[in-house]
Amino acid sequence: MSQPANQHRPAPIYKRFRDVFEAGFKIDWVTASFLSITHVLALIATPFAYFFAPEGLWVWMLAWTILHALIGSLSTTVYSHRLIAHGAARMVSWPVHILFGFIGQVMAVQGPVRRWAAMHIIHHGVDRNGQHQRDPYSATWFPDAWRNFAWSHMLTYYFKHPEDEMIERAYQSKNHPALVWQEKLYIPLLVLLNFLVPMALGLYLAGFVGMLCMMMAGIAGFVLAQHNTWTVNSVTHMWGFTPGAFSSAVNNYIWLGPLGEGNHHADHHDFARDYRNGFGISGWLLDPTRYVILGLRAIGLVKGLHRANKRQEAEILARRKLIQAQSNTKTARWQAWEEKLESLKGEWLEAAQRFEQFKQRKSQLKLQLKSASLPKIEFREKLELLKAEMEVARRAMRARRQAFLDALFEMRALPA
Repeated sequence: MSQPANQHRPAPIYKRFRDVFEAGFKIDWVTASFLSITHVLALIATPFAYFFAPEGLWVWMLAWTILHALIGSLSTTVYSHRLIAHGAARMVSWPVHILFGFIGQVMAVQGPVRRWAAMHIIHHGVDRNGQHQRDPYSATWFPDAWRNFAWSHMLTYYFKHPEDEMIERAYQSKNHPALVWQEKLYIPLLVLLNFLVPMALGLYLAGFVGMLCMMMAGIAGFVLAQHNTWTVNSVTHMWGFTPGAFSSAVNNYIWLGPLGEGNHHADHHDFARDYRNGFGISGWLLDPTRYVILGLRAIGLVKGLHRANKRQEAEILARRKLIQAQSNTKTARWQAWEEKLESLKGEWLEAAQRFEQFKQRKSQLKLQLKSASLPKIEFREKLELLKAEMEVARRAMRARRQAFLDALFEMRALPA
């Protein structure tokens, strides 16, 4: 199987898996053994557990597996990924740390949150520094797709990675007391939540056989949660189609498999701090994790959500369009059109910036009303005037965007 074509994909740095040992990688025998044993049990022992389960227990087993996988998956996407690794909110309360960190993320069985977040920060850092040899779950290290998939999806977790000062700095930056304590308590919590709790429930429901059956249901739950995350590391960085993508994520298609985390993944890489997962309707509408975060904000458990503004979105989208156009256009024609396209791009960004300025003025007006420094009657008058100006700015922004897109279309439509 050949490697998927991508003009921005860096050259492979290893030919075979064994080459990583020469780069300082060592097998993590504890983690490798745990992953191997639990996956074998999930694949082989689970069918036997359902076959020999006491009458009616299969319903409890299936419900526990689904609930376990859902809790573990959402905790990874909501908490470890967006809130901790990317800092999508300025304030995360202790109840969120406890529910998603001390319980949910432990049920995902993907290591302490501090280490998980540090590795993910380095993964995104590749988009800025181009040092893809540092990407802990890179999908570009090998010359063929099957090796890249195997490494990025699972094999990377079988190894102790070489010491790296960038990883250490990222790790030390995640020093909230909740994260420190979650790391200290991770192993006992892992044993309790993933094994002892389902086993105790099984013992209560159906005795010794029920205990073993529910243990298998728990193992199947966290194995599913693991692969929910790993598909984002592998699939979204190997297959898909994003014209002009300039990050390590090569797709921007709609994929709800990993609870929306794979949906519009190129958008996420291009503006990772956004609490949403993508731009445009399909980018944020099909994003279950986003709605969990909004729910947490609605009840005051997280505050100060970050998102890309219209100018930032316009800059990313315009850059993609220009990269795509340049790669598909003959050099002479591109040189003749480049200046005009850059000028239209600048006008689009300027219009988007002006629209954002009006949005800021609207927020300031609301703050003045809240602080009682602005009478309500005067507030309403200013707000109505501002809304009218915002609508004009919105139309101007859309017109500049369309002018940019029309120029791209005109350039491509000209005869060769």
